[in-house]
Amino acid sequence: MSRLSNARFNDLLTIERHLIRFGFSRSYQKWIFHGEEHESQPNEQNDIGVDTEIVDATDADILNEVVDALNDACGHIDNDINLEESTTHGKFDYLLGEANKELYPGCKKFSALTFLVKLMHIKVLNRWSDKSFDMLLQVLVDAFPERSNIPKTYYDAKKMLRDLGLGYDSIHACKYDCALFWKENETLDKCPVCDEPRYKFCNGKGKKIPQKVLRHFPLKSRLQRLFMSRHTASDMRWHKEKRISEEGVLRHPADSEAWKDMDTQFPWFSQEPRNVRLGLATDGFNPFGSMSNSYSMWPIVLVPYNMAPWRCMKEMFFMLSLLIPGPQAQGEILMYTYVL
Repeated sequence: MSRLSNARFNDLLTIERHLIRFGFSRSYQKWIFHGEEHESQPNEQNDIGVDTEIVDATDADILNEVVDALNDACGHIDNDINLEESTTHGKFDYLLGEANKELYPGCKKFSALTFLVKLMHIKVLNRWSDKSFDMLLQVLVDAFPERSNIPKTYYDAKKMLRDLGLGYDSIHACKYDCALFWKENETLDKCPVCDEPRYKFCNGKGKKIPQKVLRHFPLKSRLQRLFMSRHTASDMRWHKEKRISEEGVLRHPADSEAWKDMDTQFPWFSQEPRNVRLGLATDGFNPFGSMSNSYSMWPIVLVPYNMAPWRCMKEMFFMLSLLIPGPQAQGEILMYTYVL
């Protein structure tokens, strides 16, 4: 970069401004050993259709977070995919269009989606009831211009987020983590292992409340989309086609004994380099933001190890697949991973 010459550290916003204003140094050399492509790629037309108008930095950050959420929900998609050949990418194009839809004509501060995400976040943080949220939305609908894109009810708000790929599947679980009420157990009212009731005691009145709920974020479509771009499709074969193996050196999980042992046990799987090898990571966190609170949840994050280390460890390729409920740490999470 011509301004800092890779010699000084600075915050990302300053670096971005310098890049826009000064561009790259003519003598810049690509760091091919840090993940940059060696061959120069031709300029490609952005066919996703995102408006490139410069907006306020804070709003851009919010929108980027939402688009990142869409990328995570739908899988990372590069801009070089032929829309005519992929109906799935057409859907993603639609989602990005919806993410950039104006809250009301002329509104520059929020898109309809960023505004809704903020409202939903406030609802969760303050534990608003569904009824109070419905009342707030109705007031906002009455107060904003007639052509505003504000949902009228909490149900409509949830449906909008689900339609945009930000939904998940709820699967009931035994209070003591014995089994999931899923597939053959879906209709049961008691745990098939310990006989614990599926629902909390509600005296036969009102809606049944499950003892525990596992949140599952479907994985299949996200894995499929890794092969929709020629760049990421090539990355998914890196472990077989481009990795340099050296005896006694561990640079990638493919160099490990566990990887080699799996290749030996399942040769039919190892013969196809596009078969996906996933790493699983988890750690507890407090969803209520208070370190003194004893409640914790356990996210299951999957990482595609087919890629080079400098690619698979980027946040855009981390796939949140499960949210295991608390309140305490799970002694055995294997039961929850069956849905994967």
